[in-house]
Amino acid sequence: MIGAIGRVCLFFVLTFPVTGQDQGVFWEISGNGLSKPSYLMGTVHLLCEDELQLGGVLTEKLAGSKALILEVDLDDPNLAISMMSKMHNEGGESITDYLSDGEYKEIRNLLMERTGVDIGMLKKLRPFMLMSLIYPSLLECETKSYESELMKLAKSTKAEIHGLESVDDQLSVFDQIPLDEQYRSFYEYAMDLDKGRVEFQRLIKAYRDEDIELLVKMVSESPEYRDYQDILLDNRNLNWIEPMGKWMREGPVFFAVGAGHLGGENGLIQLLKNEGYRLKRIERK
Repeated sequence: MIGAIGRVCLFFVLTFPVTGQDQGVFWEISGNGLSKPSYLMGTVHLLCEDELQLGGVLTEKLAGSKALILEVDLDDPNLAISMMSKMHNEGGESITDYLSDGEYKEIRNLLMERTGVDIGMLKKLRPFMLMSLIYPSLLECETKSYESELMKLAKSTKAEIHGLESVDDQLSVFDQIPLDEQYRSFYEYAMDLDKGRVEFQRLIKAYRDEDIELLVKMVSESPEYRDYQDILLDNRNLNWIEPMGKWMREGPVFFAVGAGHLGGENGLIQLLKNEGYRLKRIERK
C-alpha cells in the first residue's frame, strides 16, 4: 500500500535542468569524516519484472552494508494499519464534490474499462490512492519494485531496514496541495491513459539510460508537479540530509530512494556535495 505513495510522488526531481548535471543512479558516498563509504541508489518504484536489474555490484554493496534505508520503513509491522487509517479524506470529502456529474460518470466508466476497478464504492479515497489504481495499467506486464527486492536481500544478510521519513511525514505532503487540484489532476491524467503510458515508458527509458538530466527536464515540464516542486521533493530532500549523515557515521549503509530525488540543484547528490561529501558514480552493470 505504501508503494502507492511513492508512485504518486513518483521518482523525479522537480527542478529545472542543470547544465552538466551528474548522470547515474548509483553512487558511492565518502569523505567528510566517514570511516567507510555508504551508497545511494535511485530506484523506480514500479517497472516490468524483466527490466529490474539487481545483481553484481548492487548486491555486493548492499551485502556489505549494516542497514538498508528507504524513503519509508516498508518492514514496519504497523505500516498497513497506518496506511489504512489514512486512505480516506479526513473531512469526508468525495471525488463527486470536485468533478461534475458528467466528468465523474466519464471517469468511472473509463476506469472500469481500463482497470476493472469501480470507483463508485471508493468516492472518498484520497486522490493519491485513486491515482495508484492507474499505474499498474501503464505497464502491460508483470511488475516488480526495487524496494521489495532490496528488502529481500537485506533480510538475507541480516541488515536492518529503516526509513528516512514516517508515513505521516510522507502523507503530509498531500495535505499541502488543495484537494480540488489533486482531483483535477487525477481526472485529467486518467482521461488520457494512452498519453500517460507513452510518457511513463519515456521515463523508464531515461531511468534505464541513467539520464538524470532528462528526468529533471521531463518532470519540470509536467503541469501536475510544476507548481509544487518545493513541497513534493525539495523540502523532503533537505530534511533527509541530517539523518543520512547520522546513519553514515554509524557505519556503511545503503540508501534507496526514488531516482528523482538524486538530480538537480536541490537533489540529494548536490546537497550531499554541499555538506562536504564526495560522490562517485558506480556503474550498475
